[in-house]
Amino acid sequence: MPTIVDPHIGFISFQQALRDGTIAPTPCAGHPDLYVMMDVPEEGVRRLTYSFLSDGSAKAYAVYIQAEHMNGKPCFGVGYATDEHYRDKGIATALVRASTAELYKRIAGHLHSPGIYIEAIVGVDNLASQKVASRSLSAEPEPIKDDVSGEPALHYVKFVD
Repeated sequence: MPTIVDPHIGFISFQQALRDGTIAPTPCAGHPDLYVMMDVPEEGVRRLTYSFLSDGSAKAYAVYIQAEHMNGKPCFGVGYATDEHYRDKGIATALVRASTAELYKRIAGHLHSPGIYIEAIVGVDNLASQKVASRSLSAEPEPIKDDVSGEPALHYVKFVD
């Protein structure tokens, strides 16, 4: 049976690619420590990956992929992970906040009307990710079943404009 997607698996690959030099995120103009990389992991899917970098590796990263529209507005699903040496320091929360603002700045000029939604689906057992989502997206998640795994999860949503 499938499980809820674990962004940490992608984070490990991201870290390795940084070390190997096969990817080179670019600095964001609005935040001195924030870097971004856009890629297309599969046809028709654009992915924006934001990270806080230090000495050639990532402290944490946040990955955004466009999801189904919500209330007529674009919606982006976010997943995030933090290097084990940087956990419990508020870095993931700071990263999600900063990257959400940067994402909105990046696409605001392309929107028909202001505003986007950011959502996170977090497993009920993932307390660390729940803290990040509560602090950066919404303090009141909706209990749901994850579409892919069927496992109980929490759906956090934030409107950004």
